Amino acid sequence: MITNHDLNQQYETFSKNIKTFRLKNKITQEQLAEQSDLSISYIKQIESGKEYKNVSLTVMLKLSKALNTKVNRLFQENK
Repeated sequence: MITNHDLNQQYETFSKNIKTFRLKNKITQEQLAEQSDLSISYIKQIESGKEYKNVSLTVMLKLSKALNTKVNRLFQENK
């Protein structure tokens, strides 16, 4: 069973990885928003970890494509 704590931890990892991959690709939040066809405010919410309840599979796919990575890598803990 997945608990709220587990979900929060996973989303925290996801949020951090979005920012990490964005910086690795040397793009701004604005550029990521444009490349993923999402709003800049939504990108900011994701990176700040405030809006996990509204992240759909479609959003994850758009972000992974814009960041040139696989969806599963967005959920992996960086060591």
